[in-house]
Amino acid sequence: MIMKAAVLVFAFVLFVFGMQTFARRGENDQPARGPNCSEGWRITGYYTPIETDFTTPETREIEIRNVGRDSFNAQFLKTIFDGDQGFGEGWGKTRYGWYLGYYNGRWHKSDAPLDANDKPLEAGSVAVDRSVIPSGSSVTIPDLPDGLGKLVFRSTDVGVSVHGKHIDVYTGEGREARRKMWRFTYEDDEDGKGLTRVCFQPPPSPSAD
Repeated sequence: MIMKAAVLVFAFVLFVFGMQTFARRGENDQPARGPNCSEGWRITGYYTPIETDFTTPETREIEIRNVGRDSFNAQFLKTIFDGDQGFGEGWGKTRYGWYLGYYNGRWHKSDAPLDANDKPLEAGSVAVDRSVIPSGSSVTIPDLPDGLGKLVFRSTDVGVSVHGKHIDVYTGEGREARRKMWRFTYEDDEDGKGLTRVCFQPPPSPSAD
């Protein structure tokens, strides 16, 4: 009888220990979350214009922070930032080889076009509304044509005209990038047929120490 009771106690201890181990493992080894997918997204593109691609004769003088005043092709400047619209491509490559950008109400010089984190923009970056898609997320747009739907983008940028379910895809520099930009443009129309599906995977949460 005593032996039977001891066996039962031992079995109960093993059961409790096993349940605690399972609970701890469940806390520490959660499976990876799947992508968040939804319909109704507007897709556009943006690029970095190059001043030497513009042949119009008109120039405009501007004040550049920490540089001073200089003149550039007027159409080039308008492509970077259109004051009437309140937005533009954001950055452009000047005839000098460095980059000119407009943000915070001023013109700036840089060695590369920059994203919202002051990091060099790379083809495959996308601008998003961070209240909808977290920064650093992996993004796919499955309905894009010609194999573009298989590409994986990274949400590293924001834009003054990017709000809600809107993604702006960065395509690179120059004329070819401008042509490619239009392949991504998938805007809304009266029937809503311009809206498409987007999936994103948020970046991993930093592990607790």
